[in-house]
Amino acid sequence: MLISPPQEPRNAWARFFSNGFRPLFLVCAVQAIVIMLIWLAYLGGGFALDAPEGWGAVAWHGHEMLFGFVGAAVGGFLLAAVAKWTGRPPVQGVPLVALTLLWIAGRALVWSGNSSVWLLTLANTGYWVLLAILVGREVLISRNKRNRVVILALAVMAGFSLLFQLGAVDRLHLLESQVLLMALLISLIGGRITPAFTRNWLIRQQADKSKMPATFGWIDRLAVGFSLLATLAWVTLAAPPVAGSLLIIAGGLQIARLLRWRGLTSIAEPLLLALHLGYLWVGIGFVLLGLSSFTTAVPVTAGIHALAVGAMGGMILAVASRAALGHTNRELKAGVLMSLSFLAVHLAALTRLLSALIPEHALVLMMLAGTAWLIAFALFAVRYVPILIGPEESLSDALKREKAKAQAR
Repeated sequence: MLISPPQEPRNAWARFFSNGFRPLFLVCAVQAIVIMLIWLAYLGGGFALDAPEGWGAVAWHGHEMLFGFVGAAVGGFLLAAVAKWTGRPPVQGVPLVALTLLWIAGRALVWSGNSSVWLLTLANTGYWVLLAILVGREVLISRNKRNRVVILALAVMAGFSLLFQLGAVDRLHLLESQVLLMALLISLIGGRITPAFTRNWLIRQQADKSKMPATFGWIDRLAVGFSLLATLAWVTLAAPPVAGSLLIIAGGLQIARLLRWRGLTSIAEPLLLALHLGYLWVGIGFVLLGLSSFTTAVPVTAGIHALAVGAMGGMILAVASRAALGHTNRELKAGVLMSLSFLAVHLAALTRLLSALIPEHALVLMMLAGTAWLIAFALFAVRYVPILIGPEESLSDALKREKAKAQAR
């Protein structure tokens, strides 16, 4: 579907800050690459992390992945999506510049090892607060009731960030809770867009109605409901058998939900298949995390990284690549580079999962997983940086392309 910009900005800077996906997807890609390079150097013993006082290396890594990398991706997606949800112009200009600068300031403080709690809170938590205000304002003004849950999710993330900066709770447990909260957000939004995009694509392919994804039904309600209960149980430190059972049930329901969306019909288009593969890791991650409550053979890190690398990393690449194309009036095609990128990120997830399950080879497998991750996001950067900083494709060219495709059918 073509998205017509209201008017081409007069200069490159105005264009760059004309929609949140441009600056935030760009810094997201940079963060994914730089942080993983630093982490691999640390794991290899050739680099000493300069983390803020009291954080520790694992907390530093988790914070920069979840609140830095994922945070930028969430901001870029929501600011682009909320304009479509509400029918209003996208957030742009000074508010978007301020949001981006807060994110950059947070990275500068954390990377330099600055231990000022107030500065860390101002930058890192300030980013989530401002993002919640910008998105919330658009949703509330438009009276878009369906997406008010996003405001609540952003408020909770801001609260988690505040607790992390203050050290008010166990930072590692809070990071695990953030992983589950993000997985829940994927369940809510990914569970909406994945079958919708699949249905739209199948309609364009003139597929038989019997091959269409199932509409929202009781399995979807159960999957979301049990995922919410499982997340609450984990966050509140419920008894392991309770949290574990809820997670396993939620994971099974998420996989059953995914199977109803006819993902195998999208094999011909990697840009669509990537959404299904990313969502698959939600179910796998929940099940693995649930099993960790019952057996030491499955460590907590297995489920956490299935969700963090597979679900979040996979869905971020799938959604960011699609959104950048759609919002610049380009054809929704993955191409060779992004097809390889999708393959690399899921290999990274699988290898990182194995590193948790095979501890005697953990270091080698983690290094391999990190390398695959770097390849995935380097390919994304090569393909999409020119799109993120460049102009939209002209609407006339896009219409000609669509017309030629229609005639070819």
